[in-house]
Amino acid sequence: MSKVFEKIYEVTYRDTNIRGECNFSSYMDFMSDAAFSQDISLGASFTDFKESDYTWVIFNYDIKVHGKANYKEKLKIVTYVKAFRKFYALRNFKIYNEKEELILSGDTLAFYIDIKKAKPCSIPSSYYERYEVKEDRSVKINKLKMRRPSRIDISKNFDIRYSDIDINIHVGNSHYIMWIIDSMPFEVLKNYRISELLVAYEKQLKYNNEVVVESQIEYEDDYIIAIHQIVDENKNEISLLESKWVKIV
Repeated sequence: MSKVFEKIYEVTYRDTNIRGECNFSSYMDFMSDAAFSQDISLGASFTDFKESDYTWVIFNYDIKVHGKANYKEKLKIVTYVKAFRKFYALRNFKIYNEKEELILSGDTLAFYIDIKKAKPCSIPSSYYERYEVKEDRSVKINKLKMRRPSRIDISKNFDIRYSDIDINIHVGNSHYIMWIIDSMPFEVLKNYRISELLVAYEKQLKYNNEVVVESQIEYEDDYIIAIHQIVDENKNEISLLESKWVKIV
């Protein structure tokens, strides 16, 4: 097994929703920071990320929520790389509260790219050594099979702001989640919470673009399934997402 990394985060006021619970987007920010922090702990530097011609790009998220965290709670993020293969990396995350209860679990699929060529490239041997990972073909690396909306029940436009942009000069991963949440009806946000999320990122977005979130919503007795697509101003498909929302009792 590769090196396991742990980091503690506190749920601050800015991380909370109207119920005082941790926002889903904050969980994703904690996960991203933990992965970045592990790289730093293993010898990388912030300058390396800024000046390198190579970077990691997240392709899929597969997340399940098992509980909730509230304001001022401390959360432990545990993460490790499950597999490297060619240019793909599969990473696992778990988030626990102070009672060691599982709050969230998830996997990410990323690929290593040459920024100048805008193409995937082989993961350097230094990563295998740094993370103590051997290429294991028994670990399945599969891209998520996503659905597209068959009808559009809700649609909302968003301008990409400077604050949406990350170190790689494109929109940060959690902002896509903020958009789908902000596009949902208020009654859903008030009475339901996300229990599962699938994400497939297809194209990167940069500053000053505009996007549209289009969603199909299926209401069941005690949960909702929402199928989302994010498109740019030219109707190019940027991302596909699927969220499950459970009724709060």
